[in-house]
Amino acid sequence: MNLTERINGKANTLALDYFDRPVQSITERILIYWVLFKTILKGVFHLANASYRLRNCEKGRMVSVKGNLKLWAKGKIVIGDNCKIWSVIGTTQISAGPMATIEIGENTFINSGSIITARKRIKIGKNCHIANQVIIMDDDFHAVNERNLSSAKKDIIIADNVWIATRVTILKGVNIGEGAVVAAGAVVTKDVPPFTLVGGVPAKTIRAIKPV
Repeated sequence: MNLTERINGKANTLALDYFDRPVQSITERILIYWVLFKTILKGVFHLANASYRLRNCEKGRMVSVKGNLKLWAKGKIVIGDNCKIWSVIGTTQISAGPMATIEIGENTFINSGSIITARKRIKIGKNCHIANQVIIMDDDFHAVNERNLSSAKKDIIIADNVWIATRVTILKGVNIGEGAVVAAGAVVTKDVPPFTLVGGVPAKTIRAIKPV
C-alpha cells in the first residue's frame, strides 16, 4: 500500500467516524482532510515527545508518547519499535530500579494511568494491549508481617498478544501466556496459561480462548 492509498484509507475511516457514511460533499471532504492533517501533526509531536521523555531508555523506531509520562530509569528500560504509551487522563509511570530491567516488545500499547515498577525484571511481549490504570509490580517492597524487612523480587513475564484490561494488578513471579486476556479489575497472583481468559480476585480461569 503506497502513501496515497494509506492517506485515503485514513480519510475514509474518519468519515465513517464523523458521518457514519462516506463523504458526500466538498465541504465534508475538506473537513475530513483538515482533521486528518491535524492528526498527522499530533502524531509527529508524539514522536518528538517520545524522544524527549524516553531519552534515558533504549528506544526503537516510531515510538510515540502522548502526554506527560513519568519515568525513573535507574535500571535498564528497553522499548521496541512502534510502541505507543499514553499518559493523558491519568499519569503513566514506568520505573526500573537499580540493576532492574523493563522490556516492552514492539507494537505494544500502554494506556493512561498505568504503573509498571521493576526491581528485578519485567518483560512485556509484542502486540500487547495494556489498558488504563493497570499495575505491574515485581516486588512487594516489604514483608507482610514485618514492614522493615524486604520481600523477595520475582520476574514478571507477559508473552506476545496479551490483553490486560482496566485496573488489573499483576504481582511478582507471574507468567502470562501468549494470547491470554485478563478481565478488568483482576488481581493476578499465579501463572496464566496461553489463550485463556482469567478474572477475579485472585484471578482464576474463566474459559479458553480460540486462537485467531
